[in-house]
Amino acid sequence: MSASQLLTKTLGKGLLYLCILLCASFSAAQDKVPKVTVGVVQVDDPYFYIDCFGPTIEYLRDKIKDLEIITKEISVETSSEELASLGLDFLISPSGFFASHLTEVGLRQLVTRKPENTKDPSYSVGSTFVTRKDFNGEDIKALKGKRAVAYDKNSLAGWLSAAGEIVEAGHSQEDFFSSVAFTNYSFPSPLAYLASGKADVAILPNCAFEKLTKDGKYRDLELKVVNKKKDSDYCATSTHLYPDVVFSSFPKVTPELVKLFSLSLLTMPKTNNQLEWSIANDFRGVHQLFRSLGFGPYANKSLSVGEIVKQFKEEIIIFVCILLGLILHTVRSNHLVWKRTAELRLAIQQRDAVASVAKDRLKRLNQIEKRGMVSQMSSILAHELKQPLASVFNYSKGVDRYLSQNGTDNKVIKEAIEEIQKGIKRAADIVDKVRSYSKSNSETRVTVCDLKDIATKAVSSFEAYVSWSRKVNEVFSEHCLVEADPLEVELLIINLLRNAAEATEQLGDKGIIKCVVSSTGENCTVSVEDNGPKISSDQLQKMKAALQETVKPEGLGLGLSIVMGIAEKYSGRVHFEQLPKSGLRVSVVFKKSEL
Repeated sequence: MSASQLLTKTLGKGLLYLCILLCASFSAAQDKVPKVTVGVVQVDDPYFYIDCFGPTIEYLRDKIKDLEIITKEISVETSSEELASLGLDFLISPSGFFASHLTEVGLRQLVTRKPENTKDPSYSVGSTFVTRKDFNGEDIKALKGKRAVAYDKNSLAGWLSAAGEIVEAGHSQEDFFSSVAFTNYSFPSPLAYLASGKADVAILPNCAFEKLTKDGKYRDLELKVVNKKKDSDYCATSTHLYPDVVFSSFPKVTPELVKLFSLSLLTMPKTNNQLEWSIANDFRGVHQLFRSLGFGPYANKSLSVGEIVKQFKEEIIIFVCILLGLILHTVRSNHLVWKRTAELRLAIQQRDAVASVAKDRLKRLNQIEKRGMVSQMSSILAHELKQPLASVFNYSKGVDRYLSQNGTDNKVIKEAIEEIQKGIKRAADIVDKVRSYSKSNSETRVTVCDLKDIATKAVSSFEAYVSWSRKVNEVFSEHCLVEADPLEVELLIINLLRNAAEATEQLGDKGIIKCVVSSTGENCTVSVEDNGPKISSDQLQKMKAALQETVKPEGLGLGLSIVMGIAEKYSGRVHFEQLPKSGLRVSVVFKKSEL
């Protein structure tokens, strides 16, 4: 290959690379052109695209050449949340749509369309009720129950403003007309319905009646406007007037871009239909209209399940958590109630069982106490009667011997002495019989028992069946075995506790009873002490000597007699001790069992 060919080939490759680089740079420069998205709400009115939207976008693209203006159509049913998420910069929409989303989305009016022959853009569009000229009536009341036809049910300049007028007159827009048909700007038109007799009233945007009749199509049809509110040089209207189409911006747009678009639109020349952009200062009428109709932001929207979940997701989660918490709490509470109820049933069963045992024990204690009392009284009677009976018997024997020695043989006297001796013997037999009766035929159950356990049972029985509202202080140091009948020893302790309760009865809640079981050397001791009033030394001596006095002076002394009888039966000793401040201590000392 020659040098010239190599040079040509190299230059060719260089030029090719240069072209590729220039094309890439040009594409990159094209990609760097700022883009602006203008949303437009879809409407059925074809004149909107011909007279307003098309000329406006074309003018902006020609006016602002350093921006790429992209348009995007959106549905009139778009919600505020969806509208805010579309990423739009500007929006062209009917004033009703603008007012519905003004607050939630943060839309800001730049300009508002000003139709031909309109002085104020805030009051430019409304509705006209058109009927045949032979229609009977001039106001809105005459239209009730008639057949109506309109272009679009969502159009402010048409049906919505007409519905607002019906509501303002005190009627319901839902059942004011017998029927309402909507053409959606398709053939036949509302005036064609009126001409053919399919409708009684045609609801048209204001100025549409004049345009249609001016074209000559319906010139021969004799028509009139009902409920005429305002006459101008060109248009007649039957309702209040509201703002027309609004060009608005979203919050994210910079002030410079808002200013650029505002100036461009305000300086835009009028279109062929004499439409221009201006500024509307009053949108209150739109809000009042929507509020009266329950439309737009004031509508009672029925949400689907998915929309409800999406809109109230956090609230639903909180509610479910609270509900689950309540269910768990209810289950737990029911479980605890069931558990506590079962425990209560068991406690009641145990209480009934203990009460049954205590009842049987108390019955036996009462029998033992009764037996002890009878035994004590019988012993007293036997002891006191034996001596005088023996003395009388001896005297009778002496008299009989004396008469025999003196040779006196008086049958009457001898017979009397024999009868006296028989009576004395009979009385002695009765005493022996009473003493044998006081001794129970049942065998005493003498066993090796724990004095601490007996004292525990005695205190429990005392607290359960004796009128004592406070708890006995128990000081049981250790176990101590004695040989005795457990129930008789329990009866002994109960009598001691009962005497202490009687001694402290006048003290009320300040009364104290203390039961102590202790072990010293070869002995086991149970003692009961109280804080009752001091007793005299004479009373104390009498208790020690004859056991005829109790801590309660008016008592009969049977309680301590039973105590003494049981103690002596098992070789026990009873001691009385006056406490230093007040009260008495009664101790019973038993000998420890050798087992």
